[in-house]
Amino acid sequence: MKIIIETSTGRVLGQTNDTSYTREGVALIDPVEGFDLNQADEWAWDGAQLAHDPVAAVNREKASRIAQIKRDAASQIDALAWRMERAQERELLGVAGEKVSDVLREREAIRRANNRVEAEINAALDIQSVQAVAFAVTEADHANSARISRVEFLNRFTDAEMQAFIAASKQSPALEAYFLKLQNAEGVILNDPVTMAGVGALEVLGIIGAGRAEVIFSMV
Repeated sequence: MKIIIETSTGRVLGQTNDTSYTREGVALIDPVEGFDLNQADEWAWDGAQLAHDPVAAVNREKASRIAQIKRDAASQIDALAWRMERAQERELLGVAGEKVSDVLREREAIRRANNRVEAEINAALDIQSVQAVAFAVTEADHANSARISRVEFLNRFTDAEMQAFIAASKQSPALEAYFLKLQNAEGVILNDPVTMAGVGALEVLGIIGAGRAEVIFSMV
């Protein structure tokens, strides 16, 4: 009985009774005491001997699994390319549908899932636990973006509120400046202090009702 070794990695590939067995990148060595093919992942050839090292085996499995996870994540991100192109075209045309920010949020969720799964793999204590970790994007991996488009932000105000805002801005240079900033902004960051202070001021001035600022910032 001979043990089949992958020469590039030192991994045990199996056993054979065929002493003439040949294949590129493999070598045959004599069996060693204590070797169990069912625990082949815990053994490695260092070029001189076949040694039993369960910790190294787990680490090799972790590295292999993480590399596969990265490939899976990259593949899923690449698969979103057509959705990104479609979203960009729809936004240019003003057609309703999935937005660029939606696709970007999905890409970020894949990255977060990748990081989460890698952490789970690194925390595993044995090969079975490493192999049990599955790569999947969960709802928790989706980030709640604080950035929305200018139109999305302005649509959070009622028609009456917008009319009052416009009318008041004609009488107040400060409100007019704030309104002009909103009109020309490419996007609005909801947790930005200036944005929050501006909407808060609208509430203080009675342009929007009491409690409306909190509602505007909390709308999904």
